[in-house]
Amino acid sequence: MKRPRSDGPGALAFSHATLGRGQSRNLGAVAGTGARRGIRGIGAVDLGEIVRLPNGKLVAVFGDSFRGDHVGADPHYPSVAVPVSLDSAGRVRFARPLTGPSGSRTVLFPPPPPAHGRNTLPAGSIELLDGTTFMMVTGTSDLVPDGGSWLVQVTDDPSAGWCPIDGSWRPWTPGPDPGHPTQISGYQAAGGDVYIAADSFDRTLPVTMYRVDAAEVTDRSAWRPWTGTHWGRPGELAAKPLSPGNYGELSFREVDGRPVLVGFDASIGFGAVRVQVGRDGPTEIFSDGAATLAMQQHDPDAANFVPQNYGGFILPGSTLDNLHIFGSQWHSPKDGPQIYNTQHIVVHPHR
Repeated sequence: MKRPRSDGPGALAFSHATLGRGQSRNLGAVAGTGARRGIRGIGAVDLGEIVRLPNGKLVAVFGDSFRGDHVGADPHYPSVAVPVSLDSAGRVRFARPLTGPSGSRTVLFPPPPPAHGRNTLPAGSIELLDGTTFMMVTGTSDLVPDGGSWLVQVTDDPSAGWCPIDGSWRPWTPGPDPGHPTQISGYQAAGGDVYIAADSFDRTLPVTMYRVDAAEVTDRSAWRPWTGTHWGRPGELAAKPLSPGNYGELSFREVDGRPVLVGFDASIGFGAVRVQVGRDGPTEIFSDGAATLAMQQHDPDAANFVPQNYGGFILPGSTLDNLHIFGSQWHSPKDGPQIYNTQHIVVHPHR
């Protein structure tokens, strides 16, 4: 089993960006406010992750999105799946949404009973070598994951709803105590094992790591935590932090044979979207090499300043010297309109 080529099914054939090591380039908003084309019928959009369907097609899964041009406009999509491709100029292009807003028959993530009445938001994905993708979904109230988390399998028909996998729901434990992850990202390595980076949706915990056999990835009681010296017993909760501080959104993939993590580092100033490339195994992702900041908000005079940024997610088709990610911004300046969008960023990360 092999991963798809960067120019094959299930990947985007990006043109090569000429960037020096450690540099990045923000190509601007591709969905939501300020986007030239955006998504038909949706004017304000949350962060999106591109996932591959079993048939090889790609969809972007966005969180809280709105038909109007600001957060709170009606109707509201707690999550939405949108086909994505590249146009002839190599720009990201979205088709008509495949799923509907709250109250419709085509919501993307029907909740399990413990999460009824909560906002059902995407919280990362796990990609297997055979093309199967699983996502974590979290039930939230004002972005607090009090509805717990569960897993769904990505299918070719998002409009039918990606329903909870039986037995995968877990409750949320408020930090700083380690609890069941409410935000994850992972991949199956060439050796066959699945590695899962994990934290909390509300950004109150550092990144931890789990390993599981691919055949048992949906059985959360089979996940084995990294203890700092070895993999613990199945079902134990990870307590050994890998990151130096708390994190939020995560995207963890193997790119050109190396582990790569993109995530929101909540410990840097007001937060930053940070890219880490590992030289060794997945558990060494934070101890190998320097980080690259793709978005920062602590220095207006420095590169990549984007106020109230968050994210991001690695796009399929990326390489180590041409890493494409989605980052986002939710900014409400006093002297201007609200900004709520997803932006396309190209990075040549340190490694």
